[in-house]
Amino acid sequence: MSSLQKHLITKREGESLANEYEKSNYATINAKRPNAKPDSKTYTYDLEVLQEYINLIRDGMEKKGIKNKGIRVTLGKYPEACFDPRLNPLYNGYQTVFFSPHDMDSSDNNKNAQGDDDGEELPDMNFGQLCPPY
Repeated sequence: MSSLQKHLITKREGESLANEYEKSNYATINAKRPNAKPDSKTYTYDLEVLQEYINLIRDGMEKKGIKNKGIRVTLGKYPEACFDPRLNPLYNGYQTVFFSPHDMDSSDNNKNAQGDDDGEELPDMNFGQLCPPY
């Protein structure tokens, strides 16, 4: 069985995970938001942009000598005020996800694969499409 096969789930399993999130965490989050503004719960990234990011951090981690490369997905929330001019202003105040390079062999699961030894920082990635409001 390939490494990928060990991580694939069926559409039904994905729906089950999404339904469980919606009944629990999402319901709790939205209980504190205005009824007409439920928080985001899906995030879409262009496949070409995502592949470019994977290539960028793979190459950067390779240069840093990182053998067991990974991508961390982190939950975040945009502030109500302008966060960055690239951000769609409709997304202010909504949760998001962002990606970070991660050394899978690191004992510190909260640390990115940045490594300050060569002074070159590997970037995180954000600015996909949120639904809602998109």
